[in-house]
Amino acid sequence: MGMISSALDRPTRTAAVISTEDEALTVVGTIAGIFSAAAGGTLATAEARLDLLSRSGLFGISVPTEYGGIDVSNTVLADVCAVASAQSATLGEILAAHFVVLEELRSHGTDGQRSGVFSAALSGARLARAVPRRNGEEAETLPLAASGLAWRLSGEALCTPCTRHADWLLVPTRNDGGKAASLLLPTRIDGLHYVANNCEPANGAPQSAEHVLFKDVLVDGDALLHAPGEVAVPHSLGLLLGAARQLGAGQRALGRVLDKAEGDVFEAGLLSARLAAAQAMVAEAGRAIDAAQIGIADQHRTNAFLAATAARAVAQEAADHLRAAGGGAQREGLSANLAEALRQSGRLRREAHRNPEDG
Repeated sequence: MGMISSALDRPTRTAAVISTEDEALTVVGTIAGIFSAAAGGTLATAEARLDLLSRSGLFGISVPTEYGGIDVSNTVLADVCAVASAQSATLGEILAAHFVVLEELRSHGTDGQRSGVFSAALSGARLARAVPRRNGEEAETLPLAASGLAWRLSGEALCTPCTRHADWLLVPTRNDGGKAASLLLPTRIDGLHYVANNCEPANGAPQSAEHVLFKDVLVDGDALLHAPGEVAVPHSLGLLLGAARQLGAGQRALGRVLDKAEGDVFEAGLLSARLAAAQAMVAEAGRAIDAAQIGIADQHRTNAFLAATAARAVAQEAADHLRAAGGGAQREGLSANLAEALRQSGRLRREAHRNPEDG
């Protein structure tokens, strides 16, 4: 039995079927509210929240149509992660990691890997990602040593929050000959050790990355995925969903700015404009990745990578400005007309925020 099939041995879940993009956005809003409420201790355990998430159907929304999914556009996938991150950074990270690993399978998996994992995702299975570490610092890969017809993996990594409750973990590796590859490992195999006693956050804080040790893990051939190039679609999708997570954090911070009774309306207008610009770039990058998924030319993948990188940088900058709000926005270099337009924009944003039905 290979490593792909071994993760399927756990009891079968029953997940809801999400059939439209609008439904996906509605469902993630509901789940995000539950994760947000959990920060105040209203839902008992992380395991209960994750089980609810698995049963929601969200893990299957990016599965290709030929495997039974609805394959939502990447712009909607970014919207899903932004909505999640606006209420729960942990939920946004879990969803983004899952969607990126599914894209790795779409782009670089075998037919058998795709068939098994995509079917499981539609039933609520979750995929997580590992960031290798060496000597206390982030590393690109973990070493993969040949062992007869198989391999052995050792090292440590910081992984998606609550990886112990996921089904598979994607680990970047490099073999003795210097060739890079990714491994899709079941999260319950001999040699994987979870350092913490559990994945419950402390004092309502966001759940931290899961620290995982790999101790002489035996790896067989069906766990291997060929390594993508620098501008491969999964890399671009990771950048896009990273931008979406920053957008969600920015939206949460903007809400705090708009809540201020005596806040600077010019600052509110300028911060809203920065966030709107980032949102537009995220949408454009999503469309570029859509094209790269169906295009055969290298230029499609290059365009997607460039657009996703730009969106990630601009979203990060917008979120940073919002986190630092309150120090007074800079007006230098702005025309009087633009400054007045930004003040009016800030007033309108504040009114819509305080009266959402009217907005």
